[in-house]
Amino acid sequence: MSELGNKHECLGCGAKFYDLGKTELICPKCGENQKELAENQDSTAGKKTSRKKKSAKAKPKKKKSPAKKAAKEVEEPAPEESQDADKKK
Repeated sequence: MSELGNKHECLGCGAKFYDLGKTELICPKCGENQKELAENQDSTAGKKTSRKKKSAKAKPKKKKSPAKKAAKEVEEPAPEESQDADKKK
């Protein structure tokens, strides 16, 4: 055992932490008691649960609206005739 204690991974948020030699395992990131989480997970082990872990970096994708997309596609070209007329004068 190192001077920081044993290394653990939180059952709630997945953060890794050391127990610092304490008997109560409480996650420093989310504050969950690991013993209580383990008991709850054992009691719900027979039930089907789909718990997805959301990343802090995950952002929902934005859909482009058809109106903006259509506006970009229909750009009018610059009038070439007026430029040629200015050069001739």
